[in-house]
Amino acid sequence: MTALLTDSVQDVAVIDTALRLAVPLRAPLLLVAVLPHARPSVTAEADACAARAVVGRVRRAGLDHIPVVHRVTPRGTRLRAAGAVLDVAARHLSSVLVAAARGPAGLDAHLLAEASALRCGPFVHTAAPTAWTPSATQQYRPGAKDRPTALTGEA
Repeated sequence: MTALLTDSVQDVAVIDTALRLAVPLRAPLLLVAVLPHARPSVTAEADACAARAVVGRVRRAGLDHIPVVHRVTPRGTRLRAAGAVLDVAARHLSSVLVAAARGPAGLDAHLLAEASALRCGPFVHTAAPTAWTPSATQQYRPGAKDRPTALTGEA
C-alpha cells in the first residue's frame, strides 16, 4: 500500500484513506512524499511539522511504514513524472497507490491511473477531497463583516 503525499491540504484525506485500506490487512504503508525540484521560502521546520503529523497518524494506527522522498524533475512530461512515482511504488512491491484527486505537477489520481494503465502498474485509488468545516471553537456572528470570532462568552 502506497500513500502519495504532495504537500497539500488533501494529504490528510490521502492518509486517512490509505489507513482505512491498510489497517484491516495489516499491510505496511509506503509514504511517498513528492517534492518539487526547488522549494524557495519553505523552512525545514514546516516540513518537519507536517512529517510528524503524518507519521503520528500512521503510528497510532499501529502500521509499519516506509518513508520515501521523491523529487520531481523540472524536465519531462506529466506522464513521465507520474511514471517515476509508479516506479517508486513498484520498487517496494506496492499493489495499491492512494493519491488525491488534484495534485501538483500533474500528479493527481487521474493521471497516475492513466500512467498505471499504460505500464500495467499498481491500482490507483482516488482519495475524496475533504470539505472544510469550521472548528468548534469558532462561530459566526452577524455584523462585524461576518468574520469568525472565538467563543469567549460574549453575547
